[in-house]
Amino acid sequence: MNKILLSLILLSTVSVAHAEDTIEDGRMWLTLSHDYHINERWRLNLHLQPRWRQEGREFDQILYRPGLYYKVSPNLSLGVGYAYILTHLTSGGNTHEQRLWEDVIYQTNLTEEIRFLSRSRLEQRHLEGRADVSHRFRQTVRFSIPTQLVGGLSAVFYDEYFVNMNDASWGVHRGFDQNRAFVGVNYQFNKHANMDVGYLNQYVNRPTTDVENHVLAITINTQF
Repeated sequence: MNKILLSLILLSTVSVAHAEDTIEDGRMWLTLSHDYHINERWRLNLHLQPRWRQEGREFDQILYRPGLYYKVSPNLSLGVGYAYILTHLTSGGNTHEQRLWEDVIYQTNLTEEIRFLSRSRLEQRHLEGRADVSHRFRQTVRFSIPTQLVGGLSAVFYDEYFVNMNDASWGVHRGFDQNRAFVGVNYQFNKHANMDVGYLNQYVNRPTTDVENHVLAITINTQF
């Protein structure tokens, strides 16, 4: 099973064609995600994510993303929500983006060891001061495999591919937007809390010079 995970990592690494001139940066993303289960079918998710750039020395963005999910079956969930993104520009000042989004989440056990999750997301992005709306599609696949090292510790790999569905006047171009590939571990503290820690490679497609960010990604999940 470890060979399968390694193959997936290698495939994601070569899937993105790097431009000759690419700006690279070291970053840190901290994600706090909490699920509140209203009943067996409905749950509320609260998602907060501050981000830092320049090797973690400068504040970059903060995302706040609440969502409501309905469990259609043990494997399938549908969700809708809102997102607010504050970005601190390197040139000074801030931008304010608001989004509506819709999720389809499917999860299952591929084998006794491999846990699989697929998330398909549509976003409607509004930037303050601009009238046009950017529509974006995001597809995530995630695999987790228990390790024999420590109880509750799993190896984790996920890849998320972004596609802009239209052009927008604020610098959005139709087509491939970015790719995020993560390799790390998940530790299950108890039935209410777990944490992902690992390396995330973010490759962003731009008209002139592309961007590749090397991210220390930490995600803390809680639920009640």
